[in-house]
Amino acid sequence: MQKMIYPGLKSWWQCLFYVPLLLTLFLVWPAQAGNTMHYEIAPQSLDQALVEFSNASGLQVMADGVLTSGVKSSRVTGNYSSSQALGQLLAGTGLEVQSTQNGTVTLQLTGRLIPTAATQNEGETLPKVTVEADADNPYDDPNWATDPYNKDYNRPNATTATKTDTPIMETPVSIQVVPRGVLADKQTTNLPDAVNGHVSGVLGRTGGGYLYDNFIIRGMAGSGFGDAYRNGLFNRQDIYDIANIEQIDILKGPAAVLYGRIEPGGLVNYVTKKPLATPYYSLQQQFGSYDQYRTQFDATGPIDKDKTLLYRVNGSYSDNQSFRDFVGNERFFVAPAVTWRPNEKFVANFELEYKHDRLNADYGIPAIGDRPAPIPITRTLKDGSDRQLLENTLVGFDWTYRFNEDWKITQRYLFKDWTLSGPTLFNFGGLQQVNNRFLLGRTASKGVQDVQTHSTNLDLNGKFEFFGSKHNLLIGVDGFYATTEAHDADAPAPDIDIFNPVYGQVDFNALTQENSFFYRKENWFGAYIQDQITLFDKLHIMLGGRYDNVTTGGNFTTASLDAAKAGREAKKDDAFSPRAGILYQVRDWLSVYGSYTESFSGNNNFGKTTFDPQEGKQYELGLKAQTPDQRFSSTLAFFHLTKTNLLTDDPERADPNFQILAGKNRSKGIEFDLAGQVTDNLNLLATYAYTQSTYTQDFSGFKGNRLENVPRHQGSLWGTWQFNDAFKVGLGVVAVGKRYGDAGNTYSLPGYVRMDAMAAYTYRIGQHRLTAQVNLNNLLDKEYFANSDGGSLDSIPGTPINVFGSLKYEF
Repeated sequence: MQKMIYPGLKSWWQCLFYVPLLLTLFLVWPAQAGNTMHYEIAPQSLDQALVEFSNASGLQVMADGVLTSGVKSSRVTGNYSSSQALGQLLAGTGLEVQSTQNGTVTLQLTGRLIPTAATQNEGETLPKVTVEADADNPYDDPNWATDPYNKDYNRPNATTATKTDTPIMETPVSIQVVPRGVLADKQTTNLPDAVNGHVSGVLGRTGGGYLYDNFIIRGMAGSGFGDAYRNGLFNRQDIYDIANIEQIDILKGPAAVLYGRIEPGGLVNYVTKKPLATPYYSLQQQFGSYDQYRTQFDATGPIDKDKTLLYRVNGSYSDNQSFRDFVGNERFFVAPAVTWRPNEKFVANFELEYKHDRLNADYGIPAIGDRPAPIPITRTLKDGSDRQLLENTLVGFDWTYRFNEDWKITQRYLFKDWTLSGPTLFNFGGLQQVNNRFLLGRTASKGVQDVQTHSTNLDLNGKFEFFGSKHNLLIGVDGFYATTEAHDADAPAPDIDIFNPVYGQVDFNALTQENSFFYRKENWFGAYIQDQITLFDKLHIMLGGRYDNVTTGGNFTTASLDAAKAGREAKKDDAFSPRAGILYQVRDWLSVYGSYTESFSGNNNFGKTTFDPQEGKQYELGLKAQTPDQRFSSTLAFFHLTKTNLLTDDPERADPNFQILAGKNRSKGIEFDLAGQVTDNLNLLATYAYTQSTYTQDFSGFKGNRLENVPRHQGSLWGTWQFNDAFKVGLGVVAVGKRYGDAGNTYSLPGYVRMDAMAAYTYRIGQHRLTAQVNLNNLLDKEYFANSDGGSLDSIPGTPINVFGSLKYEF
């Protein structure tokens, strides 16, 4: 199939894409160093290098020779601030800058390197080196957050909620972060598992078999076609690989003021790994129950000696079977990235991703009566091991130009080509009881679906003071353009007896005549403004608004793809979405906040049927607390959320492409999140959510029903104990209450409690380290159902007891 990369772009889109690129030529080259100075410090003994740094910077550095003796420094050449120069100087020495409460800075061992001979005596207390300087808090340093060896569970800052680097304690919304340390301890390999049990009130699932990761947040389900954001840009319809993900931000509640097309429950934004100036390499081999094998690698460092060009390559190869018959996936994934920073004012990142999947989608188990059918959870109702091919190519870039310390401009762009092809079976025929047999009607399908998306935004961010008030102003525009083309050969397949299945009944080679065609085109444009106002250093006010204009429409037909395009009827909508919040810092460690937000999800088009746009509103009150050292934080939130013009699967049709208007639903409840380092040995993560989510206005008989897949109670507790530098263990529990599997509340998924455990041992070999880790999941072997797709035919069983081990080599 021949593909056009920029088909049919409107004039506003061309401007949004090309003008910022031209603007770059005028911004990058005149850049001046500003508030920096030039350093020329050659590689040498660290003692002498610190003396030269002190002479050049004017800062007094006092160091105990025990830590610095015999240690070589890195080269520092170029224009840097004092903190940047010191960081470059210490790169690879095994020492790091650690801030204390009195504003001074100490150098301490990072744990990357074996201590020098003078510090290796057993039981010896390591001294600290004091540097008298006004250095930045390491939690505000992006190098700290992205350090591959950083295992902290807490992140005090997040950009997703405001698109500015605002401390969470000063942000009047609920924002949670799942950092890399949590993903490593749990050996998470996919995005839904990365949030499940780690953030209150969030359920990650794979809808449509293994085709789209999607999320239910605060009782509100996503589109089912995948609704994650990547570095702040919409990245629809994918199965996301974890190999190049640095951290995952979950923003609770409507956020249309900054992101436009968003479900009112919130959004999941994953942040990818960026190239580092300090070389780092890792190779990890994972292996587990049910023939699961995964190899993952990470390599990063400078390309040139001045470190103006940096690179990073992440990748993985996995060959996973399943406890479910015929279900499996073979994947190759690679993600190279390059950073260009010619001076202190300009930085650009260029990224590429390619993912190749051979998969057999899992459509779960149908319900009989008020429970999933009592058949073995290992049994699938497909026809065999035929697999589909899913290919995904992604190209992205972003750049930032800093006019000065207070003002900057940033542009981001993301293009993705997503193609699915091959044979599969759908449960569109429903479940029928015939002569005491339960027969599942199926549809055989073979064809191609191609989705191309373009996402971009342009942000101007500046800080200023006005009559004693401090302002952090954000002005931006964004756009999203997407086309979907699908052409399939569909035919009824033989029914299958769910209690006595016979496989091998479907001949996919007989599907030669295409008879199902679909075309959809979407065009979004948004403009927004936000001001974060600080009064008296303790009162933080956030005001914002956004205007959206959207044109979208799709069409099904049995004639041809050209006929589907010609029969498409475009529908236009626009809306204004406000957001307001206020936060007061009662103490440095305690904040109280409240907010009001609205969302606009655009119009609802399925085939040629159009519905009014979905809209959401939320009121939220909450408390935030954080220890003085910022290593441990918690959030308590009370919310009341409504969504109007809700769509759901038509209960009279098994095909999820047919939707009906369910009216309005309401979700209200309490959420609690706690994460961080309690002591030097104990990391802790705890969540709890109480959610009342019901249909309150209805045109389809659902009034009073609870929303599907939403338990009233769910919670988790996970902790790790670090016995010493080498040995660590972890133990946790996840508890989920009873949930209904469909909008009609015709059947339910029983509640469950699942326990997990881990142990890891790290052996140091000079400056290298080898980590052996084993995770035991569902160690009580609880049989449970993780979720449903929203209908009565597809309940997904949870994985029984399983072991997942790994060996990871880092240097």
